[in-house]
Amino acid sequence: MKRILFFITLASAVSFSCKKKEVKKEAAVALVTKVADSAKAFQDEESVDSESMKSDLDYQEVSEKDFEKWKGEYFLDYIDYAGENDGTKLKAKLVLDSYEDGHFYLWYEKSNDTLKEGMHHVYGSFGKADDKNTAIKFLPEIISEGEDTGIELDYFLYNKNGKFFIKSGMIPSEDGHSKELPIQKIK
Repeated sequence: MKRILFFITLASAVSFSCKKKEVKKEAAVALVTKVADSAKAFQDEESVDSESMKSDLDYQEVSEKDFEKWKGEYFLDYIDYAGENDGTKLKAKLVLDSYEDGHFYLWYEKSNDTLKEGMHHVYGSFGKADDKNTAIKFLPEIISEGEDTGIELDYFLYNKNGKFFIKSGMIPSEDGHSKELPIQKIK
């Protein structure tokens, strides 16, 4: 009789402890769901750029014909707003040789110094950002020089009325957000 009572008590204790674990798991799942829902609500409130919401796989391939207007070299000489405002310039060079690949160079130069600090050289391909071929997105594939800092290495290149603009998370403006900046087509 004692044995039966012992096994019943043991079975009840095990059953009770298992039930508590299930309750804890349900509570944890509910908490994670609430956090995810609040993060989604916060993201919905912000003005989100629809281009940045796309996955790299959502872009159409740029045809050789469509690429003709993008082909060339571009150069950006811009004040480094993310730095200490000591006259450091942020410089970018785009070399777009073919519709299948391109190169993105980004570095900093202090005034009166030609040393390229924080040089990044990124190789990648392109995707059409719209059906009218007024914008393309650089899809980074390999960092050939520099280190992966966690910042997105992509950019958008726009053509508006024959002028070119670049927008990249690696090139912050005065207010800390990335925006379209004029870039010179040099070749």
